[in-house]
Amino acid sequence: MKKQKPFSRGHGILMPIFSLSGKYGIGTLGEEAISFIDFLSRAGCNMWQLLPLGPTGYGNSPYQCFSAFAGNSYFLNPEWFFKKGWINGELLSSLEAPNTGRVDYGFLHQTRPLIFGEIFSGFKSFATSNQKNDFESFKQKNDYWLKDYSVFSALKEHYGGCGRTSFKKFNIKTKEAFLFAEKNLKERIEYFSFLEYSFDAQWSEIREYARKKGIMLVGDIPLYVSDDSADVWANSKLFQLDKNGTPTDVAGVPPDIFSLTGQLWGNPLYEWQSHKAEDFSWWKARIAREAELFDVIRIDHFIGISDYYSIPYGNENAVNGEWKKGPDKELINAFLSVSNGVQFIAEDLGLVSQNVKRLIKSTGFPGMKIMQFAFDGTDNPNLLHNIPKNSVVYTGTHDNQTTVGFFNFCSKTMRKNARRYLDVKRNSALAKALIRECHKSRANTVIIPLYDYLLLDDSARINTPSTLGENWVWRILKNPDNMLADEIRALADIYKRVKKS
Repeated sequence: MKKQKPFSRGHGILMPIFSLSGKYGIGTLGEEAISFIDFLSRAGCNMWQLLPLGPTGYGNSPYQCFSAFAGNSYFLNPEWFFKKGWINGELLSSLEAPNTGRVDYGFLHQTRPLIFGEIFSGFKSFATSNQKNDFESFKQKNDYWLKDYSVFSALKEHYGGCGRTSFKKFNIKTKEAFLFAEKNLKERIEYFSFLEYSFDAQWSEIREYARKKGIMLVGDIPLYVSDDSADVWANSKLFQLDKNGTPTDVAGVPPDIFSLTGQLWGNPLYEWQSHKAEDFSWWKARIAREAELFDVIRIDHFIGISDYYSIPYGNENAVNGEWKKGPDKELINAFLSVSNGVQFIAEDLGLVSQNVKRLIKSTGFPGMKIMQFAFDGTDNPNLLHNIPKNSVVYTGTHDNQTTVGFFNFCSKTMRKNARRYLDVKRNSALAKALIRECHKSRANTVIIPLYDYLLLDDSARINTPSTLGENWVWRILKNPDNMLADEIRALADIYKRVKKS
């Protein structure tokens, strides 16, 4: 296995697409995304880290998507369709919603399907022959995943939006299911393919602009996929399912100091022997697709590649699971064989065994260090003097509190430890001092969530694990200004993180 070369010294910002400002109820691939890239460039960044881009289901989690290959149609920029003449001004205006600083998923669920249907009709009526040819070319190029996803989506819609296991006799891919869909749902299959064509076209414009500005886009691959997904539906033999298509064992993590019952994620586990028998072809296709979209890929729950935690399906918590051996280097080699120069980050947070440490070392992938975890009073590995050069250091991730929120609610002892380590006297100065220390560190890469640069409290928290309701909704009311960009650039420049032009 050839080791990945370390990243050059640099820095980036974590900011989901849905959190961008704008007037359409959610952040989109429109002018706000372009403006944010301009902000990153002015701030001297070389990375924009995103969350998974897939279509989300119940709970709106980007880590529980209907497909590991598809894009989220809610991120589509309505003005792009207007400029092409596939939607009129009245319909465009109907998609507008006040930006309250929260994603309005209810508004999206009500409006997007109806208007997207009108846009699809406009495409069929008014698209040029070249545009229609582009659509056909996209379908042919992406047939290895697109047809399955579009059929799955059409069936899901046909069954009232219910989960995969409630598709009656079509809960896994069969010839009969395809024949039914082709006969009865052909127009809807084409519609879902059109949305993906539109996403791909809009994303390509964003990526090209980022490249011109010297910004690498950092994608995020959840190790596991949702049970309610085209991936499980179309590839049932690659997952631990029974003869009825129901999972037999599911993913999670065992009990620890943060949770006495562990975390029960519920994703179906892979049948790794089946993947190996097919030379990991599904994984190769997945990585190759991500390599078309991103410059860097963060592998979420990297630990599960070496050893994975298996919980019997139907358990109420993660207490009764057991550790099993994962595909290890064989899967990593499959990644590298199709990565086309894309680099990787290993999300190695949690219980890191010696096997995991050896695997990460053999790959050369940088691991992650979280400064919010550092102040327990021990010589913690997340403390900056312990962080190795080949690391990506964060104040916190999308699963953590904002840094202001963290210092507001952590124990007095942790605040005392942090003040001593960061050499500050006031609690109110801790968040800004922590950002500076991240930039000062030996780590090649620093990535700070935008809400930390804005010094926001927990009202800007993106996700609280194992909860439903107020997750994945935070948005900025307006794009950050040049003053903040200049402050960030000045800080990064002190610690040699800005590439000289």
